[in-house]
Amino acid sequence: MQFHVRTFYAASGAVAERTIEGQSAQAVRHVLEGEGATVLSIAVANRWQLGARKAVFNVALFCEELRTLLSSGMSLVEAIETLCSKNNEDYKQSVLLEIKQHLLEGKPLSAALELNRCAFPPLLVASIKAGERTSRLDDALDEFIGYDKVGQELGRKVVSAAIYPSLVVGFGMLVCLFMISYVVPRFAKVYDDFGKTLSFSTMVLIKVGQFAGDYFGVLMFAVAALVVATVLLYRNGKLKAGLLYLLGQFGFAKYYLRLYQLARIYQTMSMLLKGGYTLADAIPLAQNLAFEKKLENQMVNARAAVMEGKRLSTAFAANGLTDSVTERLLQVGERSGNLAKIMDIIAQTYRQEFMLFIERATRLAEPILLMAVGLMIGAIIILMYMPVFDLAGGI
Repeated sequence: MQFHVRTFYAASGAVAERTIEGQSAQAVRHVLEGEGATVLSIAVANRWQLGARKAVFNVALFCEELRTLLSSGMSLVEAIETLCSKNNEDYKQSVLLEIKQHLLEGKPLSAALELNRCAFPPLLVASIKAGERTSRLDDALDEFIGYDKVGQELGRKVVSAAIYPSLVVGFGMLVCLFMISYVVPRFAKVYDDFGKTLSFSTMVLIKVGQFAGDYFGVLMFAVAALVVATVLLYRNGKLKAGLLYLLGQFGFAKYYLRLYQLARIYQTMSMLLKGGYTLADAIPLAQNLAFEKKLENQMVNARAAVMEGKRLSTAFAANGLTDSVTERLLQVGERSGNLAKIMDIIAQTYRQEFMLFIERATRLAEPILLMAVGLMIGAIIILMYMPVFDLAGGI
């Protein structure tokens, strides 16, 4: 089996990448360490093999563990060495070793994260930079952990709200597929010698059922392919982006999607301002959280206005980033000098309004979906039995 490895040689200070044959990842690692190399990463070269999957580094867990070790009195290098000494997966171990190497070279933690193969969130890097300026790295990690937990909690609530409607629709479609492909063709045989002319709708149902019965294997393959494609799109984030785009086409949902984006933007700016960033530096980092081009352009224009010397409340209001209440709150924060806390309050208000919309939409969607599935199944049954009703009426 071939493995793609990335190694570091302390003697020369060089990082090398190459492909090596070996029986297992552990065997390859043992050989390379015997040559005096530090293995930064090792992965199966032929990614198309079944079982090979993209490695994931848990950034939130890393921050929590590092925060705990720093709070106990360890130095930064000691904390990273402690994390490296744990029995980690190959990819996680390589990420930690790379961070350790950059620290030993004299680089700050923020630079070590930026240079790392793992794409650490820019917001985390910015928080670390702010913590390094104030020598309060554990506080910076605390802020990011709190921010990440809020985002994860919001995501879990949205996913939980979508599970039941998805199950209802999926189960209903499977029942309809079974009835059309299995039950309807058998009813069609009963009507072969039927003396009376069948209605047009019944004939269409029978034709569809016969087609589904003849190509049942193809249909099941298509359903399986659809499930696999959905899982793959969910993992790479394209499913989420597509659903958000579709929701944005509906007027009633577009407003609340904008609220969701603004909640993330205000929360991010609040965290960055607490870390000592200026508004001009915080806005570019926050604008990356907008997934609508229009909102991102509004953030760019607002930053330009702030750079010209205008107040944040004026710049945001002129670019449609506030409502009347939010504008007044920002003005209060500017007068009191506590803009970060005010932005936190605004973000919390927007989150609560968005979650209220999700809860109401879910409660409304559940009975509507149940009725829709029931109507589909009922329509199929009525169309199948309609000739029998006609026959009984003629007796």
